[in-house]
Amino acid sequence: MMRATPLVGTLTCLLLVAACASPAHQNGNAAPAGSPDPTISATTTGTPASSTPSTPSAPSAPSSPSARPSSKPTTDSLVLGPNGIGSLKLGMTLQQATATGLVRPFDTTDRCSFSFLRAAPTEQGTVTHSPTLGIAAIDVWPGIKTREGLGIGMSSAEVLRIYPAYREGVNAGYATAPGNDKAVYRIATRNGKVTALTLQFKNQDCYE
Repeated sequence: MMRATPLVGTLTCLLLVAACASPAHQNGNAAPAGSPDPTISATTTGTPASSTPSTPSAPSAPSSPSARPSSKPTTDSLVLGPNGIGSLKLGMTLQQATATGLVRPFDTTDRCSFSFLRAAPTEQGTVTHSPTLGIAAIDVWPGIKTREGLGIGMSSAEVLRIYPAYREGVNAGYATAPGNDKAVYRIATRNGKVTALTLQFKNQDCYE
């Protein structure tokens, strides 16, 4: 005669089987298995999840250097001294005078050559070259003064005050250039005013 399985034991077994077979209820918002938790703070990795590494800006190009000032001297920077004006000196050859950059090209069609200072107004600031003496004379224009302070437009009385040894000549007067016993200042006057001023060799041989 067969033994009957107790009813309680049977029911218990059925309930256990049903519980193991039923999938666990999941919230519709739950992340799939194996996905990272979106609520984890970005500080875990040290970089915000939504930020991208910033790209360093390219260095700005250096500003263009300012234009160099012109080498052409201005009237304010020029002084007529006993040996010349600026780097242009009495006695220079044509090549040496041209190399200073202070003069325009020389006209060499005559025995003596003539040019003009670049800083001078048109047709003023004549530079005279002698084939025997080199640069023999340098004329200046209003605004240029000698080292002692004489300039065109000043009075005859000021000429004598600045150069007490000044002596009148036929076409102009002359005063020895202090510091160069081979040169003189040729000073022309009219109506009691200086109208022309030239540094020249005493023995220049290009004009009277």
